Amino acid sequence: MTNTYFKVWEIVRKELYHFIKLHNISKVNYTFEPYFNYITKKYKIKILPHHFSDEAILGLTLIDRLGISFSYEITSIPARQNFTKCHELGHLVLQHSGTVFSENKNNKDWQEIESNYFASFILMPDIVLLSKIVYQKRSFQDLTKELKVSTLALERRLVELLYFQGNLSKIQAHEITKSYITQKPKALIETIINLKEKIIYDYESIKVDDIDKLKEYIKEKHFITQLDIPSLIDIEFQKTIRKLPDIEINTYYNQSCLVIYVWNPQKLTPEESLRKAKIIHYELKQKRTS
Repeated sequence: MTNTYFKVWEIVRKELYHFIKLHNISKVNYTFEPYFNYITKKYKIKILPHHFSDEAILGLTLIDRLGISFSYEITSIPARQNFTKCHELGHLVLQHSGTVFSENKNNKDWQEIESNYFASFILMPDIVLLSKIVYQKRSFQDLTKELKVSTLALERRLVELLYFQGNLSKIQAHEITKSYITQKPKALIETIINLKEKIIYDYESIKVDDIDKLKEYIKEKHFITQLDIPSLIDIEFQKTIRKLPDIEINTYYNQSCLVIYVWNPQKLTPEESLRKAKIIHYELKQKRTS
């Protein structure tokens, strides 16, 4: 189980932390939804409710020639539904083999176990737990609300973090977590502080290329300057940009002030882009003289 935990964590770490950095998502206000919505939109996944008696099937993934669909038990509490949605997403991101996946309370299949870890990590990533528990001093109850998870999911996540990464026994991990639940956070905070260096390293070691930032920013904003990506001033980077399809780059220079700007020609004309660049130029000049 240890190997499975770290195998899934390594995949999530690279995928999720890259997404968080690329989209400048705050660790303070983090929830699973931006990432979940991004992936479901990217793969055109349909999200549907279903109902089975006694919650026999909590979640279901279907993959066929018509596309991909996830369904979740409509009578489950919202926090449970969130876990189910992320669990089903795990089958896709982890590239599990098969076209039908069903989640139930008693399923011990290895792919289901991996998807459980995936959901837990997406809902409650290490770097967010560090931020909220150690720096923000959030209570257990605060975390369930802010991260939109159930008490069971958060308790299990903390126990597994302490057991697998903190090298504590299962009994110790449960005791520390129970203390945190009952408003006695000292032991948990101290344990996570001991893990702080590794948690921060795992986060900081994920790098986002400026070219990826540029593509994402252009997709979202259609127009950017060196104020958004400072490396736009680099001549070699500009040469790389000029080779990209559906992206244009130009400069506006006046009164010793330079604006390097990039735009999506499918959304803005050269004239519209130049007007935007001149506005940025004016604002920069005003800042210099103020």
